[in-house]
Amino acid sequence: MAQCRTCGSNVFDSAEVCPDCGMDMKPPSSPGIHGAPPPPSEPSPTPQPQAAPAEVVAASASATGTARITLRRGGALTNQVFSLGERGILGRFDPETGPVDVDLAPLPEAVYVSRHHAEIWRDASGRWFVKDLGSGNGTFLCPAGQRLFQKVHGDQILHDGDEIALGNARFEFRSE
Repeated sequence: MAQCRTCGSNVFDSAEVCPDCGMDMKPPSSPGIHGAPPPPSEPSPTPQPQAAPAEVVAASASATGTARITLRRGGALTNQVFSLGERGILGRFDPETGPVDVDLAPLPEAVYVSRHHAEIWRDASGRWFVKDLGSGNGTFLCPAGQRLFQKVHGDQILHDGDEIALGNARFEFRSE
């Protein structure tokens, strides 16, 4: 049995997606293996500046009150960036439930994203948080520099570079 990289569940080797969180279980294909054509290249992400000391990050976060999440595919950042104000609901637009602040419906990964999946917000002290809104496939958090995702229960603090997974849609969080 294999183990899901996102939620840690045991998954049959033949499974294409994790039955618990919806994560794609097939590893990204490498160019040139078995004569397969290389995948279409995406523009390289703009290099991020070195991380500033925590005091500077907190000061800039509370000064602007904005953040962004950048979609990851195959472990690499894409050019799909979603901006957040001081508070934002992430999910899929639906005529019955209405709009969301960050509409992920156009993404192929949206199949595993709930209509009102998660919320990200900044408190009065400038700290950022994420919480799951009762989604069907869960919200997971992997702290920057670590490899294991943990399921989000309650309000979880976010730091620059943390990775957030909504079902099988993965994002890198940055405060601005």
